Amino acid sequence: MNDPTTLTLFERSPCGYGCPGCSLCRPQARLSPETAAALAATGLVTVTPTAVPGVFALATTRKIGAVTVDAFTVRVEPKTPISRLIWMMGFVRDPAWWSQHTALADADTDLVSALAEAFAVAAEYATARGLISGYREVEDSGPVLRGRLRAGDQITRRFGLALPVEIRYDEYDEDIGENQLLLAATLTLLNSAVVPARLQARLARLRRTLVDVTPPTPGAEPSPGRTRLNDRYHWAMQLAELITSHRSIEHRIGNVVVRGFVLDMWKVFEDFLMTTTAAAIARRGGRGVRPGSCPTRYLDHGAVVTIEPDLTWYDAADKPVSVIDAKYKTLSAGWLGPNADMYQLTAYCTALGLREGHLIYAKGDVEPRAIGIIGADVTIYCHALDLALSPADLLTSIDALIGGIAGRLDIAAN
Repeated sequence: MNDPTTLTLFERSPCGYGCPGCSLCRPQARLSPETAAALAATGLVTVTPTAVPGVFALATTRKIGAVTVDAFTVRVEPKTPISRLIWMMGFVRDPAWWSQHTALADADTDLVSALAEAFAVAAEYATARGLISGYREVEDSGPVLRGRLRAGDQITRRFGLALPVEIRYDEYDEDIGENQLLLAATLTLLNSAVVPARLQARLARLRRTLVDVTPPTPGAEPSPGRTRLNDRYHWAMQLAELITSHRSIEHRIGNVVVRGFVLDMWKVFEDFLMTTTAAAIARRGGRGVRPGSCPTRYLDHGAVVTIEPDLTWYDAADKPVSVIDAKYKTLSAGWLGPNADMYQLTAYCTALGLREGHLIYAKGDVEPRAIGIIGADVTIYCHALDLALSPADLLTSIDALIGGIAGRLDIAAN
């Protein structure tokens, strides 16, 4: 049993099995009931009471990151290399840009530290020669006419009086979208409470550099376009958008304050895989469609039970030809994956009248495996990716996977 102020767990079980009673897989810590409840509410770990009063066993979920509950910090380190993880997250937001920028972070296993370090370096480079300035539209009231008169507001607010004047004008200063975005990311990291002290000092200096910039509303940060004028900001802007889009935890449960930064690994993997596979399908004249982008499909004749494949592959004639589902699991040697995965894909294929479906796992044997379904002309193929590959090799492997599926579909059609 541990009584620490910081506890580090691993997404991949240290002993390799994730056994319920293992002190490596389920370390124990002495916590107050309030702290235990607040920690469980973050979803980063499960918190289970033990036979010893006040002692709880912690186990990882499918999330990574770090949270601080009062003075107790829990970190969960990912099994996927940090540099690859951050690159995958960025690729989903801007495939064209991130496909050309693949060197991001070192081998640090702490996600928050790696992300904060990368952002600090990029932001310091961006602002080393001073903040860039630009024009922004300002609406104000004043004693003299400046810019353009807002006639409607003048009538409704001033009832026709001459002064003050409701005006709109362009201001040239540093309070523009690029700097507001950098400030939003800086504040997000500073407020997370899990950034190391050495990085907090650098972020605090950056905050002082941006002192005259207006903090944007959380959740409504600007997304400036990439131009020649803000070229030195590009790297920092990409990281800032990544940080603000995966907003940190900051709330209060009773008298307990909870702050941190948490990611759903299954969501990161699914979004990345669906983005890359859809692009590979498009290159072959087809269309990859996510749920919500096509008419609702049903499993039953009464249109009660809906089906939502991660990606439905439509051919050039806009006819569904296959489905793809992402599984953030390991496809072990000699193991075909959980039965539930097979049932799910069989239901998708049956409802859509397809002859094959594809399960893509995050790790495992590279060679695909085919499972023919009894009583139905359906084959389920299981594939596995190696997320430790370099970004270029990872993209190549996904394109080759889709190419193989396309080739088989063409043969079947003939």
